Parts: sequence; structure tokens; C-alpha cells
Amino acid sequence: GKGCGTLPRMSRRGGRNSGSGLWERHLPPFSPPPPQGRHEDRVQHSRDLQLIEAYRERIKAESITSMLCQAITTHHVIYATLGTAEFFEFALKNPYGVQHTVTIRVDNPELSVILDVREWRHFKELTQTVTPLEEDMFHLHNGLTPQVYLRPKETVYIPFKYQTFSMEQAAMMQVGKSSPLVSFTVGNGKPLAILSVSVETQPHTVDQTFRFYHPELTFLKKSIRLPPWHTLPGAPVGVPGGEPEVFVRCSDPNVICETKKMGPGEPQDIFLKVAAGSSPQIQRFFVLIYMDPWLAAPTQTWQFYLHCLQWVEATCVLGQLTRLSLVLRGTHATRQVRAFTSRPQEMKLEPDGVFVLPANGVQDLHLGLRPQSAGSRFISLNLVDVELHQLVSTWLVSVSCRQPVISKAFEIALPSGGGKGLNKKITYTNSYPSPRAYFLHTNHPDLLRFKEDSFQVGGGETYTIGLRFAPSQNAGEEEILIYINDAEGKNEETFCVKVAYQ
Repeated sequence: GKGCGTLPRMSRRGGRNSGSGLWERHLPPFSPPPPQGRHEDRVQHSRDLQLIEAYRERIKAESITSMLCQAITTHHVIYATLGTAEFFEFALKNPYGVQHTVTIRVDNPELSVILDVREWRHFKELTQTVTPLEEDMFHLHNGLTPQVYLRPKETVYIPFKYQTFSMEQAAMMQVGKSSPLVSFTVGNGKPLAILSVSVETQPHTVDQTFRFYHPELTFLKKSIRLPPWHTLPGAPVGVPGGEPEVFVRCSDPNVICETKKMGPGEPQDIFLKVAAGSSPQIQRFFVLIYMDPWLAAPTQTWQFYLHCLQWVEATCVLGQLTRLSLVLRGTHATRQVRAFTSRPQEMKLEPDGVFVLPANGVQDLHLGLRPQSAGSRFISLNLVDVELHQLVSTWLVSVSCRQPVISKAFEIALPSGGGKGLNKKITYTNSYPSPRAYFLHTNHPDLLRFKEDSFQVGGGETYTIGLRFAPSQNAGEEEILIYINDAEGKNEETFCVKVAYQ
């Protein structure tokens, strides 16, 4: 009776919930999928299984091969420096009961098999390696690939040498972009052993550094004389036959570097020929000097910097101001720049401070040359971005300065050893019919001063120039030149005063 009474109450409660709409929103009625949908799911699932099975079958051979290669792979680490040969031997064993001819392939030109028994013996003695040495062990297949014959169960030692002369190759090894791999295969191409070599690049020493400043897009040709070989650090002692032969290598394959065998007692020179790039490029390379024919380790390592500069020629007269203009071309962005010269006392710049070089614009840089001595010299001129500290442009100014024509000469005597100086007067006549302004300069401002650095004189008139000669501590003679220039800096006349300090 109670059971029968409960059902109607549940039915009534369910009716109220249905009427409120809660059941319809949260628990929608379940409807089984149609037979066609179940069939499509089964077909798609079957296709996925077939694809997975095909992928497994495809990579099975690769996975097995990879696992087998790992089992026969030996890892070796060497610590290499630029130009130094790293020698090691690899124990190669024939695990089979039959003989095999093993082909050795190396995928990196910096790593090689030592084929010359004399070189092998040299490195074994150098590294004190006591393993057996066998002559005529290798045969070159097609003249290139080394092969070695192995008897059943035989073990031989394969000599290797790693050596790099390239800075780019050393940098690649340092960042781990490549690692030499050696494969040992038998006649049917089946791998017998694999050698994986990891190269850890170490810094190298620099014995000397050279800097050359040279015109862009031309060849630099230099001959550098070596000091006596026995004075070089690391030079061999007790060389049979006298002096050792010198060998050189360069880190840049585009640089021609060579040395010639000289006679006993004759100096040894190293010849360089370098193609300079465009300004303001700076080329860097190393020259390695060896004193053994197998190039085991360099005796000297020289570092070279070649600054490629734009070439400017200037012909000057001593004491006269020579003006030049250089065209500055802007880059893709506006820059705050300033020009610097290696001889600020002889070259004045305008503008001489920081100025704006507009983007893709053109601007002139004015130079004022006043050499302090006759002869030829080079003056470097650099344009620098003062915000980014970058070199924008660079020039090499070749200055050829000749002596002026001496129109008058004087001789005076002064006491040496200090004391008072001497005042003198000389006259100058303006040969022009109109008034002119003149400016005075001298090649010895430490010994001569003018009462007035400039003066003005009427046409055809004469002016008296006051001179003050400073005393000298040492006895001897000095030629002091007095330059009389016009308002534009051109030399009108030059007087020579020969001073004898007694």
C-alpha cells in the first residue's frame, strides 16, 4: 500500500519539475547515433590504424639502423687551436672471421688520415705514442679515398690529424655548427665502425700585431723580415744541417703568403699580397710561421689588420696653407658625426666639431694643410658617428711637401746654455700698388716668436717685422724659416735665418 502511494508523489514532483523547464535545459534527452554515423567512424578509425602501421613499417629500418650505428659509434673530443695539429689514433678492429678491405671516409677537410709514414712517425715521437707503426698500410682508392686491409679479428691503429688555418672554420666549431664524422665501411657499404669527433676550440696566442693603412681596392704588397731564427721563442734546438727551413700559412685563403728558402746566414723574408676591400672596411687575418715540414705547431703567430681607406693626394709648399674639400655622402639615417685626423697640428678641419650628416645627403668637409717639414707623409682622416661610435668613412691623405723658394737669408749668433734671448728686426716691402695684409708663420715656433703675427702695409711701402729669438740649451746650428703669407694663406716670400748657438 505504501509503495503504491509513493509513485504518484514522485510522478507529481516530476511533473512540477518538467513544468518549470529545468530538466530540458540541463539534461537533454539522449538519442542514439544513426547507423550511418557509426559506420563512418569505424572507417576513419581503420584508416588511422593503417596509416600508423605504414609509418611504423617505414621508420622501422631507419630506427634499427640508427640503433646499430649508435652501438658502433665512438665519440672523441679534441681541443684545437688555430694552426696547431691535433694528433690521435683510432683502434679499428675487424670483428669478423674473414678478411675485409675497409674504406675510410671523412666528411670534414680539417680532419684527415695521415698517410705518410714519416709524418706519422714524427707525430708519434712528438706525442710519445707507443702503439705500433706499420709502413705502406694504406691504399688510395681512385687516388683519393684511403683503404686499409684487415685480417680476421685484426686490430690496427688509424692515425688522424685535425688542423685548421681558417678563422671561420674555428668559429663554426666553437658554436657547434659542425662536427667531423668518420665512417669505416667494408666492401658492400656496410659500416664497420663510426668515429664522431667533437672539436672544442681554444684561444691562441698572438706574438706580434701589424697594422697597415692602404688605399681601397688596391693590392698591398709587403715584405717582412724575420729576426734570426734562434732568437724566436719555441725555435728548434740542435737542427741537423744548420738553419731550419721556414714555412708559412695564412688564415685567409685570399691572401698570398709565401717565403723562399735562403742560403746559410742570409735573412729570411715573408712576402704578403693582399687585395684591399672598399673603405672603411678593416680586414683581419693571421700568418702562422712554422719551422718543421709537418707544420705541427706554429713558432710564431702574427696578427694583421688592413685598414682600407679612400685615397687623396695633396701637393703642398712648406709654410703655405693648402685647401682641399672632401665630399661626404649620407647613409640611410641622419647621423651626428665628427672628423678626426692623425696630425691635428698639420691638418685643420672645417667643421672641426660635431655636425649633422643628413640621410642620403651630400656635404663638404674642408681641409687646411700646413705641413711643418718638407717631404712625403701619410695623414689618416676618419669620420666617426659620435652616438653609435661607428666608423662612417676614412681617408688616407698622401701629402707631398716641397721647400719654398728662399728670397732672403740672414745669419745671427746666440749664446747657448740658456740666458736671455735676442731681439732682431727685418724689413719687408709690399711690391703691390695697393695695401695688403700679411700673416707670419715659422717652422720653429719654439725658437722664434713674432712681435705681431700679422701686419698691414700700403702699396710700395716697407714694414719692419720684430723678431724674438729664444735661447737654446745646446750648441749647434738651426735654420729657422719665416713664412710671409697673404690673407688666403699663400706664401708670398720666405726668409731663412741661420742661427748659430755658441
